[in-house]
Amino acid sequence: MFDFNYLNIVEAYKNIKNKVIKTPLISSEFINNLVGGKIYFKLENLQNTGSFKLRGASNKISKLTLDNKANGLVAYSSGNHAQAVAFASLQENISAKIIMPKNAPKIKIDNTQRYGAEVILYDPKTQIREEIGQDIAVTENRTLIKPYDDFDIIAGQGTAGYEIAEELNHLSIIPDIYLCCCGGGGLIAGTSTYLKYKFPKIESYAVEPYGFDDTKLSLENKKIISNKPSFESICDAIITPQPGNITFPLNLKALAGGIVVKDEEVKSTIKILAEHLKIIVEPGGAVAATAALTKKIDMKNKTVVVMISGGNIDLEMFANL
Repeated sequence: MFDFNYLNIVEAYKNIKNKVIKTPLISSEFINNLVGGKIYFKLENLQNTGSFKLRGASNKISKLTLDNKANGLVAYSSGNHAQAVAFASLQENISAKIIMPKNAPKIKIDNTQRYGAEVILYDPKTQIREEIGQDIAVTENRTLIKPYDDFDIIAGQGTAGYEIAEELNHLSIIPDIYLCCCGGGGLIAGTSTYLKYKFPKIESYAVEPYGFDDTKLSLENKKIISNKPSFESICDAIITPQPGNITFPLNLKALAGGIVVKDEEVKSTIKILAEHLKIIVEPGGAVAATAALTKKIDMKNKTVVVMISGGNIDLEMFANL
């Protein structure tokens, strides 16, 4: 297996630092008092395209050959990876086709098209996005940009951890706990790898929606476990059938465990974050904060880093909350 480590993330940061926003790391006295610890929120909802996904997409595309770029790209995504690939492609004038579920949030479909990509909608109940993507890649000679199971993507996402560590070092703070959302596992694999290198005693936890706790179950069983197909969640950005074949071994090495949150708890968290941090967060981007606010783990007198991974929520849903 490829020896993935913190050096891959350092290299990725050099590749993309001029292509992404260095997002803030902030704290709130109200929330600190609420949980009894010191919480630092990494605001990737303020990243270009509204999520951390631009980091991985930019790193992957930066490593393609001129021929790859000339032939164009294809990707599949429920929305955030779609927007990231479309935006990064637009910056380099690369043709992009993006496969998205027909029930994806309208804001994500609209933004992907606005960034110049051709959007192909599919029915997730009857069609398999990986098969559609592979077919287009082969027939049109396009490069497939996977959403998480790719070392270049993971390294790119890990640059958010690089920024967290730099900021904490600047403040002379050593974190005890890291909470991060987890779907396919690319973001937490990259960020936790770097944070564990910088802070060896940190405990990192994958946070997932109820019914989609495949990483938690896989960590407990030390092998990949798939989700049962009968569940639904509002956390569309982090719903995947199972952990990635590349991401899971990295997470098995770096993570202390998994935490599960419910949709109703996530809705309450989105409101609290809007009221007290003045930020807009999508459901999948709010699960790590939900784990903190509902005290799923002991944070008394501890320093906790919480990933806010995305802010692409339909305004109608946000208004209803």
